Amino acid sequence: MKTWFRVKKGEETGDRLLVHPELIKSFELTGNTKVTLRFGLQTCDVRVIPSSKINLGKMILSGDVIQKLMLPLIPAYEVVYRDNEIQIGPIIGIVAAKKIGKLEEKVQKLGRYVRKYHKVNGAIIAFSNEGIDFDKKLVFGYLYDPFDKRWVKGIYPYPAAIFKKASLDKELHRHFENIIGNRIFNSSTFNKWEMYSWFKNTSELNEYLPETKMFKQFNDVDHMTEQFGSAYIKPIKGMQGKKVAKVEKWNEGLMIQYIEEDTKKDYFFKDLLDAREFLQGTFKEGKFIIQQPLNLRFNESIIDFRVIMVKDQTRKWKNYGVMGRNGVNGHIVSNRHRGGKVEQAHITLKKMFPEKVNEYMKEMDQLARKAANTIENCGFHFGKLGIDIGIDKDGRMWLIEINHRNPNDYVATFAGDRTLVNKIRLANMRYAKKLAGF
Repeated sequence: MKTWFRVKKGEETGDRLLVHPELIKSFELTGNTKVTLRFGLQTCDVRVIPSSKINLGKMILSGDVIQKLMLPLIPAYEVVYRDNEIQIGPIIGIVAAKKIGKLEEKVQKLGRYVRKYHKVNGAIIAFSNEGIDFDKKLVFGYLYDPFDKRWVKGIYPYPAAIFKKASLDKELHRHFENIIGNRIFNSSTFNKWEMYSWFKNTSELNEYLPETKMFKQFNDVDHMTEQFGSAYIKPIKGMQGKKVAKVEKWNEGLMIQYIEEDTKKDYFFKDLLDAREFLQGTFKEGKFIIQQPLNLRFNESIIDFRVIMVKDQTRKWKNYGVMGRNGVNGHIVSNRHRGGKVEQAHITLKKMFPEKVNEYMKEMDQLARKAANTIENCGFHFGKLGIDIGIDKDGRMWLIEINHRNPNDYVATFAGDRTLVNKIRLANMRYAKKLAGF
């Protein structure tokens, strides 16, 4: 049986659907049966008319039905018979931009998401936070045309599932969720302190967590450095290693290495009291955490690992790859944005623990799965996560961070795997397709 269909407008009037008899047979229906036809949120009762003159890959709908369903004729659709309905779809929405003025530019960057269109099919609509008609349930956006390989500007019906590449305002998120349910992924955000609080209360994860405190006053730094000799200060919402500091006790005083934006600066103070003004002026109360330092330095470089966890049509978390990240010599973070190097994890592990490569690869996979499932159990809905893990000089594994705000797919490309980006983005789309009911 054909897996996709083109919908054509027929000359007939009334609520009619003309299809090849084999399709009717596959649905275990009889000719001239009256059924409900569904496209996303829209439904219409139609009479199914068999016709051997119609190609197996076509469906003929009257203009009345097309108008009622608000069904674009551009895509290739899949069809299922479920719950006494013939459903046409999928209809997938991608939030590609916050502002409508940026939408056309952002749409041109979605090519990798539709490269394997034939494995997704249906109406793929890119839209923004603007141009949404709440009453008529319509969005202004761009529909992908798989035959001419272009995006067509227009007004389209609400999608049945939404993939958030850009953020969606809370009010809009609630609005869509009330209509389509829990079919919006990359749903919301959390910070480092929230993650620590949840994981600390999870028996399977708390042993992997470095000691962490909320930064409230400069004395908090003293307590951590007294215990460990040094401490890291990190923004609770930080990304790419920005605004991270390492505070270290020296015999002569206190050394603070601080990454403000794109540069690392070293500050030396004779004692903590001398550093008070800098600490309180730089790190605002409730905006930063203080964390136990981890000895992740090998051959003068900070090394950690990124596990790429992705959902596909199975709706389960899968490990799509593990990358080793080697920081610049003498630097306090491993991020590639800070000049670090990325490579396949097994290559990195062979340098560190050549006898335990398989053991550590397995443990990282298990830890990443536990972390991803825990986040989901906390009520969040994601389709992709970047789990950052460290292994210290003594061979102990640590859970460092969960990157959930659209973690960089290209991390594998920097490690020499140029195919993984496409695999990840196809998995994102197939997960959206499954959420949309196909």
